[in-house]
Amino acid sequence: MGRSFAREVAGLDAGGRRREVGGSSASRAPAMKILLASSSSGSRGGGELYLVYLGRALAHRGHAVTLWASTNPRMDELANTFSGFGQVLRSDYTNTYDQRGRSLTSYLNLGAAHAVAAVWRAAEPDFIHVNKQNLEDGLDLLRAAHLTGLPSLCTLHLTQSARYLRAKLAAPRDFVSRRALRAYPGLLVTVLENRQRDLTAFLGPSPRIRMIPNGVPLFDLTRRGAVRLAQRTELGFSPTDQLFIAVGRMVPQKRPLVFLEKAREILRVLPDAKFLWVGDGVLSTAWDAEVAAKGLGQKIRRLPWHHDVQSLLLSVDVFLHVAEFEGLPLAILEAMSAALPCAITANLLGEMPFMNPGNSIAIGADDAWLAPFLDPAALRALGAAARQLAEEHFSFVKMAESYEALYRETLATHP
Repeated sequence: MGRSFAREVAGLDAGGRRREVGGSSASRAPAMKILLASSSSGSRGGGELYLVYLGRALAHRGHAVTLWASTNPRMDELANTFSGFGQVLRSDYTNTYDQRGRSLTSYLNLGAAHAVAAVWRAAEPDFIHVNKQNLEDGLDLLRAAHLTGLPSLCTLHLTQSARYLRAKLAAPRDFVSRRALRAYPGLLVTVLENRQRDLTAFLGPSPRIRMIPNGVPLFDLTRRGAVRLAQRTELGFSPTDQLFIAVGRMVPQKRPLVFLEKAREILRVLPDAKFLWVGDGVLSTAWDAEVAAKGLGQKIRRLPWHHDVQSLLLSVDVFLHVAEFEGLPLAILEAMSAALPCAITANLLGEMPFMNPGNSIAIGADDAWLAPFLDPAALRALGAAARQLAEEHFSFVKMAESYEALYRETLATHP
């Protein structure tokens, strides 16, 4: 029934011709009904916001997109955003990290997999795209996708093992993750070359393991002047303040307290600089206390989650990112889209071979990394190079085109 829907949504254009997607009239393929399944860990992480960008770009290409997510209230925000361009389907589902036994419980919960599979089959998609944050979450969703009998693939944003992350019960958790991922018959798509290598090392070589970089909208830079003035006026910053920003949840992975350390280093050479962290989380209280204890309240501020991150990025001067580990963070790609010079810790730059001294700043152990902040021309050049990189490799249009190709590859070989 899913394949018949693809023929229906192709429809007719104003001239009575079949409405199709992409390419020349001789090579265009019919539109599809695509179900994007969230592992339902939240609405504000990059791995979930990725579904918004992918869904919007696929819809723009003429496909009918549906978001499936749990009924947990933390998914309301993502569902509301997605409903602006696609359908939303929600059902009872318990995320891996809401279960006492984490992935062990999720893997063994056959009832949950069958229930989700029934909901997905009833939606009659042509294709199911499961979005997993890491190796172990959503193992029951992989089983559900297999049970539907429909063509599917799975994206994994983080591929570090439980052992690497020093998690409790790491060995059995890695065991069930490896078993479930090997049993799943669809393509496994990573978002970064290093993540692809990690997954290959974890599972063994397989032609099912692919890589498609994340993508983001390309921001309209002609708006920068007006947006910069409006946002700075609203937030109480001067138009001439040199303003550094970080965007992310206040959780240990993002290392917000390290951000404060780096801010103090920058203040040694730029005593008038200002800093803004956008996001909240379990470390918010500790962060606020540290800012107060160091007397930095006039220099460093924190905003709760902000829906219009684009306007904030267009209003600042430098993006500062200090996370311990990532997949391919949307926050960095958005900063590049905004033509911001990006200062990134060396541990992350080592995982992003496309970043180099010509388009980014490596945060180092000595003060050498601070030199570009004293050179406005150098900062502008770094920002322009970052924007060019985003245009050439990390637009959400390119991401959608690449996934569409994998969908069609899978459909062509699906029994």
